[in-house]
Amino acid sequence: MALPIEIIEIVLSKLSVKTLLRFKTVCKSWNILISDPMFIRKHHDRQLRSKGSKKSENLFLVKNSQGFSLVKLEKGRRIQTLQQVFGPYLWVTVLCFCEGLILICDLSKENFALWNPSTRTHTVFKPTFYCVNAAFGVCHDPITDDFNVVIAKSYNYSVYSCNNKSWTMLEKEYETKYNDYSVSYELGVCVDGTSYWASECSPQIVYYDPRDDKFKILHMPENVDYDKSIYLVDLSGFLCLYYEGRDKNTIVIWTKEKGIDIHSWNKLMTIENVEEPLRWFKPKWLLGNKIVIRIKETNHSGRLIVYSPCKKRFQEFKDTKMVFGWLGFVPYMDTLFFPVEKSGRIITGEFGFPIEKSIPERERKRKRKCIE
Repeated sequence: MALPIEIIEIVLSKLSVKTLLRFKTVCKSWNILISDPMFIRKHHDRQLRSKGSKKSENLFLVKNSQGFSLVKLEKGRRIQTLQQVFGPYLWVTVLCFCEGLILICDLSKENFALWNPSTRTHTVFKPTFYCVNAAFGVCHDPITDDFNVVIAKSYNYSVYSCNNKSWTMLEKEYETKYNDYSVSYELGVCVDGTSYWASECSPQIVYYDPRDDKFKILHMPENVDYDKSIYLVDLSGFLCLYYEGRDKNTIVIWTKEKGIDIHSWNKLMTIENVEEPLRWFKPKWLLGNKIVIRIKETNHSGRLIVYSPCKKRFQEFKDTKMVFGWLGFVPYMDTLFFPVEKSGRIITGEFGFPIEKSIPERERKRKRKCIE
C-alpha cells in the first residue's frame, strides 16, 4: 500500500539537501515534489527554525587555499572537518551570507556570484558601475522568494534580482540626505531576510527592507554609549550589536528580537577580561550558554575561543591554527534555494573567475540522453 503524498512530503522535508538531491532520481513524482517551490520553501523554513536551537549541528564553512572546508564545532572544544567543498571559483572573497547562500567576489570586485554550497549551484553577475568602496548585503524577499544583492555607496545604491537576473535598481539616490543613511564600507549582516549595516557617520543601524525596497533606520538600545564604535553580527540567527564597555577590558552584547518590524533589544551578556583590541574580536556563535569568538591575528590567521559568562573565562578550541589559516568563517545551512547554474570543471583567469567552462564528454552525452 502506497503512502499518501502528504506523509511522504513530511518525511522528505526532514532530510538533508544531499539526500533530497539523490532522491530526486527515485521516481518522477518525487522529483516533482522535491522541485516544487512550496516544498523548497517549507524545507527552507524548517532549516531556519532549527538554526541556533538545540537541534543545530553547529556547522560552518571555512575558507582555505583549496576552497572551503565544512567543519563542525563539537563538545570538548574540538573541530571536526567533515569534507572539502569546492565553490564555483578558487580565489574569492566572502562578502556576506543570507539563509544558506553566500555572496562572493573576485579580487577586483568586478565579478560577483551568489553561491549555494548545499546544492553546489550559483548565479554570476557583473555590476556596470564602480563598487570598490561599497557596502554589500543580501536580502530574501519573503513574498517572491527572490534573493536580492544590495550594493550601497555613499550617495546611491543598486539592487540585483537573482530571480530576474537583472538590476531592479541601478545607482538610485537615497530618499533623504545621504548622511542620514550612509553606511560604512563593511559587509552587511543578514538576519530575517534583511541586511543591516552599522552607519559610519554616527552610531546608528541602517537596513534595507526588501518588502518595499527602501533603506530605513533601526532603533538601537537606549543604554548604548553613543561615543563608542558599534559592530553588528549574526549570532545563531539573531541580529546582535556589540561595542566596547566603559571598562576597556569589557565588551557588551545586545540581541534584537526576531522580526523586521520589531525594534526591541535585550542585553545578552558582558564579556569581561578581554585582552585583544575590539577590531580583532568577532563573536560567531551561541553554543548553549557560552559564546564562540574568533580572534583575528593577521589577515590570514586567527584563533577560535569560547567564553563562559558564568565562569568569566576564555578557553581555546583545539587545533584551530590548522583550520583557520585563511579568511572566511560562515555558518552553514542546508537549503534547496537557488538551483541556477551547476559548476563543471572551471578554468579560471587572473582573479579566479572563469575564462572557460569545460564539461567532460561523458557528462555531455548523459545530458543529451536525458533530454532525448
